[in-house]
Amino acid sequence: METQKPKRKGRDQLYGELKKPTMIALTPTGVEKLDELAAAFSLSRSEFIERIARGMLSVQGIE
Repeated sequence: METQKPKRKGRDQLYGELKKPTMIALTPTGVEKLDELAAAFSLSRSEFIERIARGMLSVQGIE
């Protein structure tokens, strides 16, 4: 019986690229605010930052 290889993690269905692990440093308050903002858009931290970086999402004036 042939075993299936697990799917390769990191393949992004929306962008067609592998995501590159990246580290950023934030204060605890910054992490808390990032989590709140990402949750407000129903996104993960990673996807929230991805969309901002691609110009797909603007967060100016959000409190």
